[in-house]
Amino acid sequence: MNLSGHAQSTNQKILLNQAELLKQFEGTWNCEIGKDTSAIWEMVPYGSGFDAGLKYVTKGKTVKEGKGLYGYDKSLDKIVEAGITKGKDIGVYVMWFVSETKWILIQYNDLSNPEKALFRMEGEFKSSDNLVETNFDNGKTVMIKNWIKSR
Repeated sequence: MNLSGHAQSTNQKILLNQAELLKQFEGTWNCEIGKDTSAIWEMVPYGSGFDAGLKYVTKGKTVKEGKGLYGYDKSLDKIVEAGITKGKDIGVYVMWFVSETKWILIQYNDLSNPEKALFRMEGEFKSSDNLVETNFDNGKTVMIKNWIKSR
């Protein structure tokens, strides 16, 4: 009996080290959001996760800003983010890599049924200094962001 052939023919879960893959986000990322508006996203290591800052700047003036804390949750085997934007309620999200370069993010309260999540973000690292993020609302693409790492 050929066990190696048998093992290859069974459904095997690809084990991805979520905590390690999270490290790809480290640095300062920039994205053109629209005419005269850019976003700056800074991911600074903090403990085993990241302290994040996000701001949108239009014609040199900050028009939106927020903070987030990202960390790996061993019991979920997923990354959890708590983020707050000035003037808005806190948001809690869960993210997981589905490959070495691709991830999914949804609201934490949708974790029990991710297929039904109203908001969903899918992202992919195209290289170590370029990632593309696609935001979906009710299954429809609402925004695509192309982030470039500046440092």
